[in-house]
Amino acid sequence: MSKLFNADQQETVVELMNIGVGKAALALSRLVQDEVLLSVPKVDFVDMQIAESTFNKLLPIALAGVTQAFDGFINGKAALIFPEERSLELVRILVGHELSASEISELEQDTLAELGNILLNSCLATLANILHREIHTALPEAYSGNCQKMLQILCDQEDSLIMLVQIDFSLRQRALQGYLAFIIDLHSAEGFYDALDEYLQNLLGQ
Repeated sequence: MSKLFNADQQETVVELMNIGVGKAALALSRLVQDEVLLSVPKVDFVDMQIAESTFNKLLPIALAGVTQAFDGFINGKAALIFPEERSLELVRILVGHELSASEISELEQDTLAELGNILLNSCLATLANILHREIHTALPEAYSGNCQKMLQILCDQEDSLIMLVQIDFSLRQRALQGYLAFIIDLHSAEGFYDALDEYLQNLLGQ
């Protein structure tokens, strides 16, 4: 699947994702009143089979996160994905209080939904703005479950291109790693290629 993107296109997507998470980091820093560092070291374009294999290898059985539908120049669903035990740790860090396990659990879905809303919207808006396209997002929905359940929620059709974005998260001397997944309907993926090519041509003055 990654062969559909040339090296310049893939490098551009990494740059745009880093801009998007950089803006999200500023918003989160204001929210928690402490410095939040986010970076995207890697972006892969994969099909469903490779995505499932990747999650099974890198993530434990229990996952938690947020999903969000989007449409516009590309259509699909986006997700913020963490190992469930890490998501509880992340909630504790973001809330910044010594709370009981039950209190953390009660706050988990709302906190993850807010985090996902900031991160996913920032990345999608950055893509649309810099590529001079339009995109619209639905309200985020928190979820938890195993890898298969997560993929079923995200991929309701086989004809999808999955953009798997590794994200490194640093806050209050703690480092966490998660993923952003953008499941793009293949029928709209051509518009993504065209937008990237147009952006690159404008950069080169062609």
